[in-house]
Amino acid sequence: MSKRKSGDQTAESPSLPVIVCVLVVDNTFDEFEVEICCQRTDGVDRAFSTSKTLNWLHAERPSESTLAYSAETLLFGIIWGCLYYVGEPVDVRGGLLSKEHVEAIVSSVRLEMDEIKKENEVWWEAEIVTRAAHLGLLPQASNLGVATWIARCPGTNHTLELQPKRNLFYCGYCRVGGGIDELDEFAAHRKEYSWRKNLN
Repeated sequence: MSKRKSGDQTAESPSLPVIVCVLVVDNTFDEFEVEICCQRTDGVDRAFSTSKTLNWLHAERPSESTLAYSAETLLFGIIWGCLYYVGEPVDVRGGLLSKEHVEAIVSSVRLEMDEIKKENEVWWEAEIVTRAAHLGLLPQASNLGVATWIARCPGTNHTLELQPKRNLFYCGYCRVGGGIDELDEFAAHRKEYSWRKNLN
């Protein structure tokens, strides 16, 4: 890697992106390819999707050891995001990491997500979860974060988060949250809004 002095600091020229792997993802509607690359720049290693529609699918860490080591470490988060938000990887093509190595990472992430969901299922009787079910919001244990459930946000196509341990909810999209009473009010407001909207 070439280095040039700029005042007192040493700046590295970025390495070219290296293909880590290609995931063939099934998102129920279609199968498509997600190319994951890794690049080292100025002491930071980044793994990212090359797709413009998936530019949010990325992770980074300080450069350490080899680029392959960083790619392996970062790939866990990338695959987690892919499984949760994009779809199920049904095939893999290797690159910097072999097909078998990437498949092992996918399996490991799936197992961890299943364990988190099982841990969260113990909260099925929490008051906020039962209230969300009563309101028809279809709550389910999350496999993304410990002590969280997800439910349908009333009158929308997105989800909100339930925190059963604290009996709280929050919708990041609507920027609304609170306790059980606020969930009731929010659902009633959405139902009334939806009813009025259908009248017009």
